[in-house]
Amino acid sequence: MHTAMLAACGLEGTYELRVVGEGELPAFVAELRSGRYDGCNVTMPHKLRIAAMCDALRGDAALLDAVNTVVVEAGSIIGDNTDARGFEAALRVQRMTPTNDGTALVMGAGGAAAAVTLALQRMSIDRVLIAARRREQVEAIASRLPALDVVPLPWDAPAVAEAAASVAVVVNATPLDAAELPLDLRYVPSSCTVADVRYRPRPIALVEQARALGLPACDGLEMLLQQGLLSFSMWTGAAAPEPAARTALLAAIHA
Repeated sequence: MHTAMLAACGLEGTYELRVVGEGELPAFVAELRSGRYDGCNVTMPHKLRIAAMCDALRGDAALLDAVNTVVVEAGSIIGDNTDARGFEAALRVQRMTPTNDGTALVMGAGGAAAAVTLALQRMSIDRVLIAARRREQVEAIASRLPALDVVPLPWDAPAVAEAAASVAVVVNATPLDAAELPLDLRYVPSSCTVADVRYRPRPIALVEQARALGLPACDGLEMLLQQGLLSFSMWTGAAAPEPAARTALLAAIHA
């Protein structure tokens, strides 16, 4: 995706995978600061760790205290986060953005769930029910988003089924497959949108179940694309060429 965008913009450069262990993270940050790279994306489990190593946090990274995009500016390491904006853009592009104030159900309370909850707040959702095994994680999300009504739910099927009966959106923000979730989509309203932030392995079972029930549903592939577009512009200052990125991503995912 990024290689295709660089080529489309006539820019020299590469986008490479670096596997960095926890103990190697400080040395990698030093490499960033030296100017060896213009920036990077960061995946779990380093999103929180690298936030503490950045010289500054901006945008959603400052709000979530988690970083998935790093930009190197004059030797300084600037942390940002595209998760919430990527999720919001993905729903908008696929015409699944909630149109009325309502309630959302989020499965999980990790970093992805925090970003999804932030995105839902920026849409028309005024109440988010978060099902998680650890209540303190839900409370941490609530403390970061005090303007939103965040309600913790136990990680069990009866509680989730009762909550699901009146929601406008359901989001799986965990790495778990549908069979591992305490969620039965038969209990959600017929107009409910179902989203799963995962894009592999394809097809995503929760999305397939939702579509079989006639529910609008999407996986995380569009979110990945939208995050890529945002990161590319941060690093290069250029408008991201969306058609080139989309074509390359779809080719890669189906290869």
